[in-house]
Amino acid sequence: MRVRELELSPHAPRDAEDLVAEIARSTSDAAACSAAALALVCCDIIAGEGPTVAGRAHFSRTIDAADAALCARILCAAGRAGHSVSRAEADALFAIDAVGSERVDDGRFDDLLAKAVLHHLMGAAGTTIPGREQALARDNPLDSWGSAIVLAAEPRSWLAGHLDWMKPSSSAARTIDAVLHVNPAGPRLPLGILFNMAA
Repeated sequence: MRVRELELSPHAPRDAEDLVAEIARSTSDAAACSAAALALVCCDIIAGEGPTVAGRAHFSRTIDAADAALCARILCAAGRAGHSVSRAEADALFAIDAVGSERVDDGRFDDLLAKAVLHHLMGAAGTTIPGREQALARDNPLDSWGSAIVLAAEPRSWLAGHLDWMKPSSSAARTIDAVLHVNPAGPRLPLGILFNMAA
């Protein structure tokens, strides 16, 4: 994953603020810079140290509230032009989910992951979606803007591949499936119940 850091500037970010500022200043592909920044977050979560966790105690392979908030800030900074979450950014979030075996974030990362994946898929399908800052906000429920869409074979296969690797207890996976019905054998719970379970 360190290879993706090359898409950031040659100067390594000193901390999380520096990383977000660099994305906000980016004049090239902001989504690629965002995906690279999320890959750095992933590496720092694995190690429990690095620029994105500097200045605070952080256990290896643990996602805390500050990690989730940083991921949201990265995505919002990259979405300033109004583009939906990209496939590369969604892939990076799935990678973070995979390495974060411990959670001390009160469900914030699962909430972000579900919203970002649906934002990506709905945007790619041409569905009207709110801007990233509004869509990804913690206090804006997914059921206020998310809607079921018919997925083409390729995005359905991509999503099913990621969902297959997620823990059955993942509220993000259950929320995504509740909207898009990717797993026909899976449980069908209303979104309100799923979000209450994640909180």
